[in-house]
Amino acid sequence: MAEVNIQGIFGNRFLKEKFILNLREGVSIKEVFSKIDSHLKIKFFKKNLKGLSGGIVILVNGQPVRSPSESDISIKDDDQISILRIIAGG
Repeated sequence: MAEVNIQGIFGNRFLKEKFILNLREGVSIKEVFSKIDSHLKIKFFKKNLKGLSGGIVILVNGQPVRSPSESDISIKDDDQISILRIIAGG
């Protein structure tokens, strides 16, 4: 199981979601994004995996994932995954 926290505007939806995903040990970030889409009943994260680097921060246990489409990070039990939209302005 992994805890997922998503906050921000993704596509045309504002998401502020926190939930638990049941995942097998060693699942990739790509597979996690597919599971997130299924859980939220959307088609955004897996479809836009390569374009997620601009304006979005992805953290696994507080550590940034630089390029989710090329990441070799494996998710383990009790990992925390955060996907946050960077908001700037003045």
